[in-house]
Amino acid sequence: AAVIGATVPTGFEQTAAEEVQEKLGSASRISRDRGKIYFAVPARSLPQVHRLRSVDNLFVVVEEFKDYQFKENKEDALKDLEGLVKKLPWTDPLKVWELNNSLKKKKTKRKKHNLQSPASKEKLNDGGEEGGADQNDTNDQEDCAQNIVGVASSQDTEKPQGVASQNGGEEEEEDNEQLNARDEVQASSGSSTKAGDGQTAEGEAKVLKFRVTCNRAGDKHSFTSNEAARDFGGAVQEHFQWKADMTNFDVEVLLNIHNNEVVVGIALTEESLHRRNITHFGPTTLRSTLAYGMLRLCDPQPTDIIVDPMCGTGAIPIEGAAEWPGCYHIAGDNNPQAVKRAANNICSLLRKNESKDSSTVQGVPLDIIQWDICNLPLRTGSVDIVVTDMPFGKRIGSKKKNWDLYPACLMEMGRICTPGTGRAVLLTQDKKCFAKALSRVGHIWRRAQTVWVNVGGLHAAVYLLRRTWERAEERRSFW
Repeated sequence: AAVIGATVPTGFEQTAAEEVQEKLGSASRISRDRGKIYFAVPARSLPQVHRLRSVDNLFVVVEEFKDYQFKENKEDALKDLEGLVKKLPWTDPLKVWELNNSLKKKKTKRKKHNLQSPASKEKLNDGGEEGGADQNDTNDQEDCAQNIVGVASSQDTEKPQGVASQNGGEEEEEDNEQLNARDEVQASSGSSTKAGDGQTAEGEAKVLKFRVTCNRAGDKHSFTSNEAARDFGGAVQEHFQWKADMTNFDVEVLLNIHNNEVVVGIALTEESLHRRNITHFGPTTLRSTLAYGMLRLCDPQPTDIIVDPMCGTGAIPIEGAAEWPGCYHIAGDNNPQAVKRAANNICSLLRKNESKDSSTVQGVPLDIIQWDICNLPLRTGSVDIVVTDMPFGKRIGSKKKNWDLYPACLMEMGRICTPGTGRAVLLTQDKKCFAKALSRVGHIWRRAQTVWVNVGGLHAAVYLLRRTWERAEERRSFW
């Protein structure tokens, strides 16, 4: 069995652990370092691991030190980290990495059957918007510094929790194919632990390329994450005779340091799994993994009607339709551009489903509408669940507008939700305004749970609300 580490949206560690237990039958251990879980699975379960909905990045654990004693002197502390490389049990984790690459290669081959993949459509249709979405992911790591061996680059923070990808979306498809071509050669060689073990098609020895990514948190260390990555990477290079390469690497070695907890791992994902559904990004695209956590919090049941009244690019309803196809999902937004993006993302999902199995093409139980959040064209008491990402008042709207918008939204959500059984899961960073709005509608909504999350470096909250039996005010007729 391999010990797999997964980075998850901060605050939803328990949700991820429940999903792992449910789908893989493995118990998870939640790390003291927020946003990570660890679980043991047989190597043959790797495909199912990649299908988990709540995890961002995956890595196989080489070794974990629960209480590593760092020397106070910087040179001594770094020398200890260098010396660690020779003592670590690399063989089995590298076999898992090899197996993972062979799976990726098969996936890429299947992709080639489509003339144009959703990822390449993204490049053509919406290349300009992706940057905005990437900025959302930038700071999802609290105070962790993140650096790569030999390079002190500001690009390192592109991905949360230590798996830094320097390929932009534009290069993703070609890079995947190049990496996978190399990976297949390596996987067929039977061993990747020493340079020269793998043979290329021409029979020449193939030297693996690698980089080390260090993610450090804590104020008791005498060194920076860049120094740790540089020295640890130098020792890895010496030990395996691999070649350091910051962008076109085969192996990404992870060095996670959180106070006295040290975890060495090998990355199994090239880009975060949270990007799985979205091809058309908006200014504040929600991560699919966070959307899954929010949906799971409200425990959808078959035939439930689930509404996202401020859907943006559609991350929540698309995730909902993919994972809870027995429910009916309705998404809407007052911004025509957002509705258009969401519709394009739904089309991409349909194309993806089509390419998986063209013999049984199924639609998705999801509709998208342009509407006014405070005046929804839905019957009173007709909705089971409302799940939405409310405007933070930063990139969209303003904090001042939220003081009027939030109470009006909560009233209208209360009107459409079924009394007694209806529930709402709402994400916001404007916690003060939300608390005030909730106190004004306390007769129709009761707060059941709060999950504190980190969204693009902002300290936000996900609120689970339950609908009381109190009747909401009937709204004036449209006509």
